[in-house]
Amino acid sequence: MQRWIIGLAALALAGCASTQKVLDGPITETFHSTKSADEMSFCLADRNNTVPLPRDDGSRTILIKNGYGAVSLAFSVYPEGTGSRVEYRKKFGTIGGAWKRCVGLKPEKS
Repeated sequence: MQRWIIGLAALALAGCASTQKVLDGPITETFHSTKSADEMSFCLADRNNTVPLPRDDGSRTILIKNGYGAVSLAFSVYPEGTGSRVEYRKKFGTIGGAWKRCVGLKPEKS
């Protein structure tokens, strides 16, 4: 039983390290939008069934995880004037592209 608990704790810590590793990694692409940071964060989180995480610097982070719980994509959304700046980091995988509508890479559905 004790080994099981230690193993579970190790997996939990590994997941946290994975998230920070992705956020510390290089930016894959940067997007600028006229949507506010609140609106952009909501769009990215809503389309990916997750929640935006508020950060101390006023930004919000949206993490997209694969089926194993590892972070595949990370979005950092910063207020920029009346709009927003989105820093996109891709770690691995080809997770769906619903987020592309939020940043303007695909047209919004009517």
